[in-house]
Amino acid sequence: MAHERHIEEILAAVRDSGGLAEDVRRLGPERAVMAGDLGAVPPSDLLNFLHQGRRDGVLLARTEGTERAIALLEGNVAWAWSTSPAERIGEVLCHLGLADRAQVHHLLRAQKKEAEHRRLGQMLVDAGKLKARDLARAVRHQTVEIFLGFLVTDRGAFAFLRGLDRSKLPSELGLDTEALLLDGLRRLDEMELFRSRVAGPQVRPRRTDKPVLEGLPEESQVVLGMCEGGLTLAQIAAGTALGEFETTKVVYRLVVAGYVAIEE
Repeated sequence: MAHERHIEEILAAVRDSGGLAEDVRRLGPERAVMAGDLGAVPPSDLLNFLHQGRRDGVLLARTEGTERAIALLEGNVAWAWSTSPAERIGEVLCHLGLADRAQVHHLLRAQKKEAEHRRLGQMLVDAGKLKARDLARAVRHQTVEIFLGFLVTDRGAFAFLRGLDRSKLPSELGLDTEALLLDGLRRLDEMELFRSRVAGPQVRPRRTDKPVLEGLPEESQVVLGMCEGGLTLAQIAAGTALGEFETTKVVYRLVVAGYVAIEE
């Protein structure tokens, strides 16, 4: 079955290179003790189970080509990683107005040439382009966004790897999972509304012939411009670096306004 294939793929990702496998292996988890289909196990139920059980380990999930990993200590969120462009620290810093996009791109190119990998945020701090306290604020914001991005997922596969070497964590944020889940209920409710018209990341938004009125927000203009080439919503989300939730919200509003129609 398809969901069984996805589970095998995510378990293989723990062993193979690519994606977040190296970040996960660096923490030294023991082994996968739980794996399943996110279409059958809602992320909110899974996170609540791990929180109530005060579990230590790494929750790794893959959906629509995006991987997310959440490190847990006693069931609370200690750190998180993501391959989603919208959830990378460079994009988060730019979105918060804490870093210049040109400078971020310059340092990302320099980062690839370094023999010893340094994190982008620390490179900005070392270069005097970012204050340490602002980096800490951005990292916390990034972790919450990764958590919420996983929370609204309704397809894909997950694996929970028991145990981790906490000394290998970049930091221990200690975010209360229960509080994050409560905050995430609003986003879940909003996503349920959006999916009443935009079923999921696999749909292909197509621009209609309706003339666009003046005053359309910039993000809506950008997304609308990408609804002409047969791209899926997931591809548009990656191309705009808005993330699945924000892209779904924008497409939903464009559908309601009559500027976009949905192709399955």
